[in-house]
Amino acid sequence: MNKLLTERVEKMEKIATDMGLDYYPINYEVVSQETMLEIMSYGLPTRARHWSYGQSYEYQKMQGEMGHSKVYELVLNNNPSYAFLLDTNPDIANTMVCAHVIGHVHFFKHNFLFKQTDNKMVYHAAERAQRIEEYIQKYGIDAVERIMDIGFALDKHIDWHKGPFRGKYKKSKKFFKKKRSGEFDDLHKKPERTMREIRASTRFPPSDEYDILWFLTTYSKVLEPWQKDVLEIIRQESYYFYPQYLTKIMNEGFASFVHAEIMLTFDDLPNTEYMDFCKIHEKVVQPGGNKLNINPYFLGFTILNDVRERWNEKFENGESDVDGLGKIYQIVATEDDISFIRNYLTEEIAEKLKLFSYRSLRTSDGGEAIHVLGNNIDEVREALVKDLYNYRAPLICISNIEDGILQLKHKSTNVGTLDEKYAEAVMGYIYDLWGSPVNLETVDEEGHKIHITFDELGFGG
Repeated sequence: MNKLLTERVEKMEKIATDMGLDYYPINYEVVSQETMLEIMSYGLPTRARHWSYGQSYEYQKMQGEMGHSKVYELVLNNNPSYAFLLDTNPDIANTMVCAHVIGHVHFFKHNFLFKQTDNKMVYHAAERAQRIEEYIQKYGIDAVERIMDIGFALDKHIDWHKGPFRGKYKKSKKFFKKKRSGEFDDLHKKPERTMREIRASTRFPPSDEYDILWFLTTYSKVLEPWQKDVLEIIRQESYYFYPQYLTKIMNEGFASFVHAEIMLTFDDLPNTEYMDFCKIHEKVVQPGGNKLNINPYFLGFTILNDVRERWNEKFENGESDVDGLGKIYQIVATEDDISFIRNYLTEEIAEKLKLFSYRSLRTSDGGEAIHVLGNNIDEVREALVKDLYNYRAPLICISNIEDGILQLKHKSTNVGTLDEKYAEAVMGYIYDLWGSPVNLETVDEEGHKIHITFDELGFGG
């Protein structure tokens, strides 16, 4: 960073401390557009190479060139944290970005979801990338990319609640239970045993298993050690990125709230730069041009400002032990986007923002029509959070293994049917990893239960 930005960051960090913000040390780097897009595409500064990252790079580049998106910064959940600023941004933009980053890093350090992630991932990802590079040299790029393709197709099918580090299932045990006394037991000359042997259920897995990647890497008999390692690397990174997906509204809203507070307190800006800041801030927290897809920065920022106002009033009236800022810090620590929307999106905010719920319908000519359902606050909340569950992937579990056949169940059938094209591809991947037929129980468009399989003959009902 140049001298001006360095001096401003020092002053802003003092303001942040006075606000009660607490965050990891931050390393700021000013980089080119190409470097920024590369880090965005990979998700981390150093990560194992894969063709999909190049595809993402080209997409992000095209979006920027067409004016559909503007990248101001990228910040990584790590201790210390790394923030990347664009060298083409004017100093006032990067000044605001530095304040925005402080909000993100406080969020990383205190939110309960991020506390469960690997905050040394920047270094661990680099080590793992080196391992995969060695596999490429040994087994060839095609073989490694094939197993990575499979891993990325399944990386949303994890079980966050079980965590990334798990041991094998405990072995089935037998135990003894006291027998019920018979009506004439006391007349028997030879007393019978009073205990009977009970065997635990032989079902495998012992309960529905949602971490499909973990199960396959742990119990597959056809995978080689290096293949299991590649899949486990992808699985670990999926756990790292999961909180970012589940807190985007709140995280971006909080970072926008923080940069606004810091910049309003920062008194060393010339009037012209302050006006430029106001214009940039307005662009960041605007509702967005698509009425069917609200800007998460704007929604989170709006709700948090409402929380501050309401809790300041509660605090002044003796109805709360914390003021508005204190309540916001509590929310940041304990909520995700689902609970945040359900608990703090009020009917007044929804009316002010003209929020509504809707459903997409297929037309007779194969097109799509929008059917507005209404502005009932509970329905609006659920409409906003419906895509946040389970990484936006179908909820599918491994329910059992019967005669070597892997039995899958589609549990989220209430939100729609599976896309046959993707179901075929993913079941083919699971078949490759498991080495035996795979059966999936799901529903058709009429809601009738159906079974589809993938075996040596391919995909079929």
